[in-house]
Amino acid sequence: AGADAVLAASVFHFGQLRIGEVKAALRAADVEVR
Repeated sequence: AGADAVLAASVFHFGQLRIGEVKAALRAADVEVR
């Protein structure tokens, strides 16, 4: 949607998602991950 960055701290803080899983999914979708 044209976003350059997103903030997802709360979903990681509350254990809803794991950082490694999200990074892997984003890379698989060819999204740049820093």
